[in-house]
Amino acid sequence: MTFAGRATVAADQHSSSVLEDLLRQGKLQGRQGHLVLPLNSYQTIQLDLSDVPLEEARQAARWQIGERVDYPPDQAVIDLYQIAPFAGERRAQSYAVTAHQQPLRKQVDAVGAAGSRVASIDIPEFALRNICELFVEDLRGVALLLLLDQSGLFVVVRDGVLYLSRQLPMGMDSLLACQSDDPAMMELFDTIVLDIQRSFDFCESNFQLPLVSRLLVAQTRQEMPALVNYLNDYLTTSVEPLRLDTVMDLDPDMEPLALNQQLLSIGGALRREES
Repeated sequence: MTFAGRATVAADQHSSSVLEDLLRQGKLQGRQGHLVLPLNSYQTIQLDLSDVPLEEARQAARWQIGERVDYPPDQAVIDLYQIAPFAGERRAQSYAVTAHQQPLRKQVDAVGAAGSRVASIDIPEFALRNICELFVEDLRGVALLLLLDQSGLFVVVRDGVLYLSRQLPMGMDSLLACQSDDPAMMELFDTIVLDIQRSFDFCESNFQLPLVSRLLVAQTRQEMPALVNYLNDYLTTSVEPLRLDTVMDLDPDMEPLALNQQLLSIGGALRREES
């Protein structure tokens, strides 16, 4: 990877013009792109499709989400995926990802106006799944924690399967607001440990998934070794900072924190058609 860019769209700017500038900087005009939806712009809903023929599954999903979205179901864009147990006799669990058609169309149109074309639309969970898939030496899979400004996104992945995603209610804003010796900092660390351990327990009980090899932590504003050390002390898997330079060819001037800020975009660009 030789270019990674990030820009903030001001209230009086058009997102397409900002994107066009980024494409020009990276000499990417005319190239196809992969759109990753913003967090909280979509919903993931578990469904009961056990007795539904495959060709009728999408329509059945639209009917089931009717009372669980705040827009008419006929205005929903829906995709489906399944998670099969790693072991055991349980049936695969079915999920729908749904987003309102109108704002999604605006995002696609903005990409087109910038001189690109949307080849695929993904969600952050699957973008992080693609990042996890780079760590092929971890045969038991990996977990990844991305700490954004106001929230965290945690995923558990093995053999290309996204077994779990969880959004944590704290991010870099909360962590950086505390002093290192502040009891509130330890409370945040404990909450993160508890959420992650509950996630591991859920994967084991629902999918018979053994504990993954490693937990990779991607911080986006400041490296906090104390957090990584705390997680490593209190979780039963190995914990370390995410380092993309161990699995990707990168320009040596690219900083880890800057790459972490763009991790969802990088993961979206790694999308494979078969995934």
